[in-house]
Order: sequence, then C-alpha cells, then structure tokens
Amino acid sequence: MNISGVLVHAYPEKIASVSRHLETIAGLEIHASNEAGKIVVTLEEADDTSMSGKLLDLQKIPGVLNASMIYHQFDELRD
Repeated sequence: MNISGVLVHAYPEKIASVSRHLETIAGLEIHASNEAGKIVVTLEEADDTSMSGKLLDLQKIPGVLNASMIYHQFDELRD
C-alpha cells in the first residue's frame, strides 16, 4: 500500500470547484485547505505506478496550478 501526502495548489477563486473534484477521487482524503488555494490531501494506492498516475491526474484538474508529493510511505500488505 502506498500512502502519499500531497499539497495541491489551486487558483484561490477555483478552490471550491477543485475541492469538489478532489472529493470524487477514490483513495483521496482532503485534510485542510485555505483561502490562498492550498489543499492538503492524502492518497492511497496499491502500487507506485498507480500513485504516479494519480499524481499526474491531480495536476490536470481545471484550476490546479500544481500538485506536489510532500510525503510517501510504502507498507506491504500482510495476509
């Protein structure tokens, strides 16, 4: 399991629409945001490839200036 902390920076006037879009993404949780357009989220994905693809997808959301991974942890799932 891959868990990443991501800072999403949106245009301040677009933060509401970006937040609504983020809320629809499986494995993503919003933790905080501010009026300057910064949104702190965590992402959970099964593998590195899925995580990097999802990070790229965040950067393509209309109104997003940048999405930067600020923390990453990999935990092996045990049966």
